[in-house]
Amino acid sequence: MIRKTTILTIILVLLTANNGFSNLLEQELDESTLKVLLNKGELILLKEENGKIKYITLAIIIDAPLDKVWQVITDFENYPDFIPGHKDCKIIKRHGNKITVESAVTFKFMGIGSTVKYTTKYILKKPELIIFDTEKNRETGCYKLIPIDQGKRVVLFRTKEAVDVDNFGRVAKFLIIQKPEMEFSMQVSPLRININAIKERAEVYKVNE
Repeated sequence: MIRKTTILTIILVLLTANNGFSNLLEQELDESTLKVLLNKGELILLKEENGKIKYITLAIIIDAPLDKVWQVITDFENYPDFIPGHKDCKIIKRHGNKITVESAVTFKFMGIGSTVKYTTKYILKKPELIIFDTEKNRETGCYKLIPIDQGKRVVLFRTKEAVDVDNFGRVAKFLIIQKPEMEFSMQVSPLRININAIKERAEVYKVNE
């Protein structure tokens, strides 16, 4: 199913993929097809199971080479400088290609804000960054970078596990019951903020250039 929204986002619903972290490459789309789709806006891929959103992937083109974008997404301790909501990020452990980060992130909904503290292990396998949730003790998301245009630009994929509706707050669950379409916005909006912040940082600030 493909449809356009008013923000020029293309949504692909994946119903049969076996891998939770499915992305466009696994759908065998070549570079030219990717560019045609992404030049129309962001791509949102949803994997559903039993009628519920299970995994979400967003993709966006960044006008910067892979190494520069990689520097941005692995600049963990400076996330508060450019990713909205991040109040604190501190590296507490490094071991080989694994980095453990303590974070404090503020979420706001309907004018009500709350701060959540959590610990995340990042596994660096350039051009892929795996996100390992230490509380759940498993992988819950990843970043993947695909160079295009002879390496001058990058397609950034950001995949994460969807939040179970039962874990939303009381107000949010009430609103979803009244307007089920709001679940989509609540699930996708944080990812859109995240990848657009990375895009702006890589394109405007020119990290370590």
